[in-house]
Amino acid sequence: MGVRTLAYRLGLFTLLRELQYTLSQAKQEPLAAGYVPVFQALRDHWKLILLEEIDILDLLAQAQAGVDKADGGLDGFAGRVSRIVDESTSGNTRKQLRKALFKNKPLAKFRRPVLGGQLALMSDWAETLAKCGVPVLVALAPEAETLVAAAEDADKQRKSAQSTNRDFRDVGNRKQFIDKVNAARKEAHGGLAKLPFENHSLPRDFAERFFYSEPPRDEEETIDEVKTSIEELTAQLEERKALLAKLEEEAEAEARAEEERLAQAEAAEELEAQAKALLEKAAALKAKTKK
Repeated sequence: MGVRTLAYRLGLFTLLRELQYTLSQAKQEPLAAGYVPVFQALRDHWKLILLEEIDILDLLAQAQAGVDKADGGLDGFAGRVSRIVDESTSGNTRKQLRKALFKNKPLAKFRRPVLGGQLALMSDWAETLAKCGVPVLVALAPEAETLVAAAEDADKQRKSAQSTNRDFRDVGNRKQFIDKVNAARKEAHGGLAKLPFENHSLPRDFAERFFYSEPPRDEEETIDEVKTSIEELTAQLEERKALLAKLEEEAEAEARAEEERLAQAEAAEELEAQAKALLEKAAALKAKTKK
């Protein structure tokens, strides 16, 4: 029976447990003294890998914070522009602007992606606003350019941090370190497994005793522990259900607001058409009275 191969996705503190267990067993067994320096070196090297992982986690957190801030800026700006379009334009101008800016999507749906699709859709806003001919919107073009540039930089930083993390785990120092640990474990197990054949007083499972193994299931978790775990999971489920209900309620409210906005826009256009017809009728009547 060979030693278990540790997975690349293994948590570093679980990996520490494996290393420290073997190291501690080897220190207490003279026959395994030759493996102490190997596992002590790996134990020390583990600290460097941990520090590198912490640095990468810092990068990921900082990048995500930048993304969330940039996304909030774009969302707020999109909301302001939507209101100004409705308040400052009408008819075909309003329709054309909403199509050019929001691609005929409701505001709630347009703002939903965190950067990604939303950023791509807003990449031309500065140019569109600058050329729209509506002064209050034209004045917003520089702000659009600044917000989009900040969002693009935040997205770039996030992708860079994610790439660094993937490299670290898939081909870099973390992966290479786990390869070294697995190689050392395999070599140690092979050497220790030979000893019972040379010294018959040693148990056949002598080598297995140097490597951590999970306790039997009935000792791993008690009934009370399982009940506690279920209670915690149930509480988490209730929290997620409450969050889902809140998000659905907000989505429905946004959809109703969008429907109301469209209805108001249609009513305004109808009133404008009626006013235009009345003005034309009044002009015709005036023309008749002059004859």
